Amino acid sequence: SASALAQVPARELDRFIQDHLQPNPRLQEQAKRAIEVLQRCLHKNCTYRPSRVIKVSGGGSFGRGTNLRGDCDAELILFLNCFTNFEDQERHRGEIIKEIRTQLASGWQDPVPGLRLTFPEQNTPGALQVQLVSATPETWVNVSLLPAFDLGADTKPQPQVYTALFNSGGHDGKHAACFAELRRNFVNTRPAKLKNLILLVKHWYHHVKQPGPSLPPAYALELLTIFAWEQGCKNHSFNMAQGLRTVLGLVQQYQDLCVYWTDNYGTEDPALRTHLLGQLRKPRPLILDPADPTWNVGQGSWELLAQNAVALMTQACCMSGDRTPVSPWDVLVRVPFPFNSTKMALLFGRGIFFSQNSS
Repeated sequence: SASALAQVPARELDRFIQDHLQPNPRLQEQAKRAIEVLQRCLHKNCTYRPSRVIKVSGGGSFGRGTNLRGDCDAELILFLNCFTNFEDQERHRGEIIKEIRTQLASGWQDPVPGLRLTFPEQNTPGALQVQLVSATPETWVNVSLLPAFDLGADTKPQPQVYTALFNSGGHDGKHAACFAELRRNFVNTRPAKLKNLILLVKHWYHHVKQPGPSLPPAYALELLTIFAWEQGCKNHSFNMAQGLRTVLGLVQQYQDLCVYWTDNYGTEDPALRTHLLGQLRKPRPLILDPADPTWNVGQGSWELLAQNAVALMTQACCMSGDRTPVSPWDVLVRVPFPFNSTKMALLFGRGIFFSQNSS
């Protein structure tokens, strides 16, 4: 629980993550095998008119390697060659989901003995939800299948991909599934210890979450954690308490957050430049998805997170052995105009240069 985290001494956070937060390796491997079976079945059985599933790619926190212990939810992105653009995907996704459900139901003939495929209640628009249940009660995986238009590459897209996205009316991550591979690659290149810090931050986030105002998604905290490390540390063997303290400090300053990366999109193209300038003029907090520049993942109510961040920073997990507060990393704040950064920028207030330590 969050109270359990509060009582963990700062020096023991790495052990806490290993013992309580990292997924069980055996169950993780079983889940991975079950998903691979589902992927093969999709390739073999699922066709739509003359078209096929041409590629199946893992997404979500399971695909990014940032899922907590006990989190058996995964995403599979189904790239179909009947989609030739974003508009096709929007127009035909509903009927394709029905078709895939019918074909999966008839084509799943015990490819692995004891592995059942079931269809739970469908509550995610634009996705087909399935559950893989093994003979062992503890082994089950919820999988969301998302049909998507194939961008044609899992490396940096050509600017015309984003121009087409804007022209299609795509906004607020409406076509986020198309960019799942780019999102996965962005996170998967990070060191293992940074992913452990992400697990720690997400553990805290999930215990803060409660009925009421909608919090920003957990993915926003993943990105904020990556930002904190890239700006303030970049060391693969950092102090875990310092990392946690830095992220908690940034959460408290949510009203000024403006975070973005230019790994996949920049300002060389006029349409992209116009779009990014428009995004950066919007109210804070702003945390742009590194793959889809229409999606501000920082939207939501941050007040409860900020209040809990203040409280946690006074607890054992953020205190040195002599009971003095752990120092956060020195996260520099800089103005993102002009676009001279190849990585990211974070804007606080009126564009004054200062660090988290001096705020």
